[in-house]
Amino acid sequence: MNFYTRILSYLFIVLTFFSCRPEQNNTISIGILDGPTAVSFIQMIENPPVIQGKQVEFVIKNEPLQIQALMIQNKLDFAVLPTVMAANLYNKGIDYKLLAIPIWGSLYLISNNPKIDKLKQISGQKIYIFGQGATADVLMQHFLKTHLIEGVHLDYSYNSNMELANALLQHKINIAVISEPLVSMLKNQQSDIQIIANLDIERTILKEQKPIFAQTSFLVNNKITEHYKDIIHEVCQAYASSCAFTYQHPESAGELLVKHGFYPSSDLAVQSIPLCNIQFEYAQTIKEEIQQYLSIFYTFDPKSIGGKMPDDDFIFETIAQP
Repeated sequence: MNFYTRILSYLFIVLTFFSCRPEQNNTISIGILDGPTAVSFIQMIENPPVIQGKQVEFVIKNEPLQIQALMIQNKLDFAVLPTVMAANLYNKGIDYKLLAIPIWGSLYLISNNPKIDKLKQISGQKIYIFGQGATADVLMQHFLKTHLIEGVHLDYSYNSNMELANALLQHKINIAVISEPLVSMLKNQQSDIQIIANLDIERTILKEQKPIFAQTSFLVNNKITEHYKDIIHEVCQAYASSCAFTYQHPESAGELLVKHGFYPSSDLAVQSIPLCNIQFEYAQTIKEEIQQYLSIFYTFDPKSIGGKMPDDDFIFETIAQP
């Protein structure tokens, strides 16, 4: 073997060794969404922790598809996505696992018509929804079926939630399904806008009083689960603490949300926080609720969650409970 061949062989061995090791850097990247997710993280955003010598950094995006793209590119250590989208990615081989459910539904049926203030009055009405086959649409159809409400026409003619909100303000439409924080913003701008129902309150599982609308998921890159379990534990503890801070101290959280540009006023932020339904729950403790939630979408269209219910490995189970 000549000198150059030996050098190339040595370089190949070194590169192979380092490529098999987890990426070494001094940051922990968490991809989050503007809206209720940012609300839940506000304490950590104000004081990003240093965990195991690594600085937590947030990547904040407006749309779930932006977070999804970063996950597919393997650029995030942790991420928050709608649970349906998380299950879909998992079934397609994107290697992230479910750690916790932090947001338990933020979709509301609202109206600007004072004569429509009770659920039974929506029968025979037109309800506007953004995104046919999307989360809001599936949950609305499930809601109507559960409550035995007939004669409702669902209209998908608007191209975004913001368009729906503006149409409500201008009284071009009377009833719509809107997500928080737009609900609080609408109520703040126009006093005749009211909530008819929260699409996410259903407590029928096992005849116990448990929510099943596990709408938002906190996920971990599988490369972290293999090498950095202590980091996962500490990140989860910090996030659980931030969630508790937000709903236990809404005034303080509201000030931080204004400081970081998520809300225009602390009054609006304080009004919004309860509607975000923030409650950190480890996924391993609520498997049945998660399965029940995903089954709604699987029944509607199996393709929405990747063609099948996720297997047991979807949920990361070796978290030590705090």
